[in-house]
Parts: sequence; C-alpha cells; structure tokens
Amino acid sequence: MRPPGARSRLTLPPGYRQNIPAMANRSWTTDALILSLSTWGEGNREALFLTPEGSLQRASVFGGAKSRLRAQVGPWQTGKLWLYTDPVKKSTKITDIDVKAWRQGIRESLVRTWCASLCVEIVSKSHGSADWRVVNAFLDGISVSDDDECRRGLIRFLWRYLLGSGLNPDTARCGRCGADADRTLGDPFRSVLFYSPHEDGFLCPDCARREERLFPLSPPALLYLDAVERLSPSETRSLPLEREPYGELRSLLFFLLSRAMGGPLKTLETGEGIL
Repeated sequence: MRPPGARSRLTLPPGYRQNIPAMANRSWTTDALILSLSTWGEGNREALFLTPEGSLQRASVFGGAKSRLRAQVGPWQTGKLWLYTDPVKKSTKITDIDVKAWRQGIRESLVRTWCASLCVEIVSKSHGSADWRVVNAFLDGISVSDDDECRRGLIRFLWRYLLGSGLNPDTARCGRCGADADRTLGDPFRSVLFYSPHEDGFLCPDCARREERLFPLSPPALLYLDAVERLSPSETRSLPLEREPYGELRSLLFFLLSRAMGGPLKTLETGEGIL
C-alpha cells in the first residue's frame, strides 16, 4: 500500500522517450528559394521550394486572399521558412516566412520573367542539382538588369549550370583528332570551332564535316565561355557580347540544356523570340 503523500510511479510504454524528439521535429525551419506556386482545393496553394542543400520540397500555403502569409510567399523569393509536418497526413505546411530577397523587379519585364521561369524549370527538372549560390545570384542579377544584360546573364548562368553538372563539352581540344586548341584567355583564337552533337564535343575545321549537324562558335563566343569559366562573376558581367556571338551561344546552350533535361523545355518553346 502506498504511503500517504507518496507520488505514484507511472509506467511508460516502450519507446515513449524515443518518440519525444520525433514529435518535436514536426516543426522545423530552413532557408528556401520559392520556385513556383500552384493552386489546389478552394483557394489553397502549394509552394515548390529549393533548400541550400539542393533538396526540392513542397509545402501548403493556407489563408485567404488577404492573408499576410499568402501575400508574402511568392515565386523567386528567398528567405527563411517555418514549417509544420503532419506525419499522419504526410503533409507539410508553411506557418511563417521571413523574406530576405523579394526580387520584385523580375515582374517588371517580360525578358526578366522568362529568364527567371527558365531558371525555375531547370532547377525543377534537374531535381535541385543546380548550385544554390549560382541560382540565387542569377535571380538577384536579372531583377535589377535591363533586357540585354538579362540575356547575357542567362548565357552565363546556363554555362555555369552545365559546368557545375559536368555536362559542358570540352572547348580545349578537338573531340575527333584530339588536337589542342592552343588558346589562352585574352589572345585571339585561330579559327571557328564546331560543336558536334554526335561527338558531344568541339571539332576543329579540319575534322568538321558539312553533312553533320554542327553548331559553329566564333572566336568571340569561345572567348566569352572561357571568361565565364575562369573569371569571377563581377568580372564577366562587364564583358561585351555582340549580337552574332550571342546568337551562336544561345543556339548551342539551348540545345545542350534541352538534351540535358531529356527533352524540350516549355519556357524555351513559349519564350521563342523573347529570349
């Protein structure tokens, strides 16, 4: 019989203490880049976002049209998210956000919007493999740039994405005969090189065949790619890119990107003539 005033000893079920951390972890925070929003249900929305670790996550955004949370969670914004995950319903919702980068300027230009949309489609289709810093720096840059600089910035972003993913063709030597291109940054190139989809590499003029599908890159276009690879972003932003080499790079990088993504990209198809 228990003495007067003595406390009863509770018998806890097995694994009770081990379950305490799991319960606490239902609420969590992360830095995030909001990629896109989709509508579901009656006025509810779902956000797709990228984390610094390269993870793509989805979370619900509840609230009416005039709610503060719904007004603050928007595409192309970077900030800190507070989230709650329900393990029973297997769903996650955003409970709060602290926006660090609004990037409202992206919506002020059709070119900026299409560049940002292409960036989002690349990150989404590559399952978050794009570098967090490169993506955020690109969105920061185009949000305050004019249309021409946006287009040049897109060329730099696409080449950096291919470099970071290991999908860039080697511009230093011929993919067929192995001859060294013998180029150094700042020196004039000796000739045009031709990218061959069949070889997945550049060919020298001696190895390029007229019957093949080829993408020619002139010396200025090749120099620009070299600069993007070797110089800092602030240095490459000041480099000029004339209309003709821009067109060469655009054709090649759009092709390489579509192939890397496993097929045509909607943004490129709908943005024809804009980008």
